[in-house]
Amino acid sequence: MNFKFHHIGIVVKSIEQYESQMLPTEKIAEVIDEIQNSKLALYQNDENSYLELIEPLNEKSTSYNSLQKFGNHLNHLCYQVESFTDLDRFMTEKKWIKVLGPVPAVLFNNREVVFYLTRSGQLIEFLQSK
Repeated sequence: MNFKFHHIGIVVKSIEQYESQMLPTEKIAEVIDEIQNSKLALYQNDENSYLELIEPLNEKSTSYNSLQKFGNHLNHLCYQVESFTDLDRFMTEKKWIKVLGPVPAVLFNNREVVFYLTRSGQLIEFLQSK
């Protein structure tokens, strides 16, 4: 398996408020994701990595409970992969738990994503390569 780092996801109470405290960076997209029930914003970090801010819209959001429990916090790391079939086999060996997906990611032009939970409790997102 080849894993290419893509972005860090941070859950925030307010994208606008959090953005005002960030180092200068270019916002390249902002969308409402109906699947995650969240407002998402993507920022260019460098040529090949990004920062994603996730603002839950309501209690039905996939990240609402973690925001209530931890406040603004690092939510996940994301890696690009070529094949979800190979990823599923790899994760079965690792005994990681699939928690969502594959689902289309509106922030990434509807490329599919899958979320796994590691045995130590870390959320990892995998984005299908272009």
